[in-house]
Amino acid sequence: MDFNLLAVSIETFSGFGEPFSLNWIGRIIQWLIESCNSIGLGIILFTLALKLLTLPLDIISRTSMKKNNLKMEKMRPQLEKLQRQYANNKELYNRKIQALYKKEGYSMFASCLPTLVTLIIFIVVINQFSTYSNYTNLQLFNEMSRSYTAAIENYDSNYVLSDEDGNKVLNESYIFENTDEFSAYRSIVTVNSKTNEYTLEYKATDINAFSKKVEELNSQGWNDVLVGEDTAKCHILKSGETYSFNAGMYLAGVSQDEMNIDATNKVMNKLMNDYATATVKESARQASKQVYLDNAPSFLWIKNLWLPDLPYKHPVNASISNYDFNAKLVEHKDDDAQFNEITYYLSEQKSAPNGFFILVVLSIGTMLLQQIIMNKSQKAQMELQTVDGQGAAQSKMMMWLMPIMFGIFSFMYSASFSLYMTVSTVFSMLSTLIINFFVERAFKKKYGA
Repeated sequence: MDFNLLAVSIETFSGFGEPFSLNWIGRIIQWLIESCNSIGLGIILFTLALKLLTLPLDIISRTSMKKNNLKMEKMRPQLEKLQRQYANNKELYNRKIQALYKKEGYSMFASCLPTLVTLIIFIVVINQFSTYSNYTNLQLFNEMSRSYTAAIENYDSNYVLSDEDGNKVLNESYIFENTDEFSAYRSIVTVNSKTNEYTLEYKATDINAFSKKVEELNSQGWNDVLVGEDTAKCHILKSGETYSFNAGMYLAGVSQDEMNIDATNKVMNKLMNDYATATVKESARQASKQVYLDNAPSFLWIKNLWLPDLPYKHPVNASISNYDFNAKLVEHKDDDAQFNEITYYLSEQKSAPNGFFILVVLSIGTMLLQQIIMNKSQKAQMELQTVDGQGAAQSKMMMWLMPIMFGIFSFMYSASFSLYMTVSTVFSMLSTLIINFFVERAFKKKYGA
């Protein structure tokens, strides 16, 4: 028998496109992260590498800030006297302290240039890091799509064929004649090569003979096929010597009055599509799932580092439309359908909590601690730079504002960014303590105080 009446197609996917490209900085980031077995460790390595790169500038900046504070402490008696003397004349106070700064070699801008250069480097690198995070996140879904397609293309050619346009279709002839799922139907369904249709052609003088044949097939392990007049239970309805598929059991919205020779094709189409889903698509879905499990961007308690460390966020979004990079996918109109298919068996990842606020708390806590250390390092400057002590008040406000901003960033951006900021803050905090220690020792040795 040579037929493929329905040409039941099996959709394959080419991915979501390649809208992101990495420059040389991005390639370095990619190498640093992907050279580790863990994305989280790779991000930590990247953070430390960037901090080491800017460490000379940080040393210059921190050293200058600490020296300024120590010089300010040395000038404290004079500055406090000026504050009392010019408490009601800010302009004159500023002129007096500028003259004192010049005399003592104090420069409040000495640390600005290194800090500015460090900030520019940070912005450039973090921008490319953000590009990389979108790039690698999308690449994972592209790889899942390719794996899904490869599973279909490599499926047994007895079951899946390529049509003249290269599209994948079921080999209905082979499946109908050789699979157990259609064994029972072969006794009652034939193919009319003239009309190119499936038809019901089994004839019997009474329903008992027909039922006996079905029972014989069922006893041999084939799918149960009930025959009779009960539309609620029987798969094939008997009316006199005419048999027809029970449309109510197979096709939603098709009434018994519409049962005709075309209904047989409709039922067979559904059965073939069900077969395709249960076998070929099942294989492709499992292959796609395995790619995700093998490459899941998890780290410690966080299931997806490219999404925030929040319990109401999930490792896999419900649709591709929910991802930040979706705006770049302008040429793909059916992305959600593709995404739903390749993530068919990731329902657990679509509902599980991605994190538990831990990085949010760490981001806020480490930044608050750093601000306390920085304020202590610049206490004299904050207290004495203004006649009314507004600098100290502003410093206290910044001490709380920065942690709050970091907390907001942790809610808005990915856990990878929060991890970067936490590691970076800890590094800066430790380097500040070390630099301050040595600067204080050198200052005391020089001035004997």
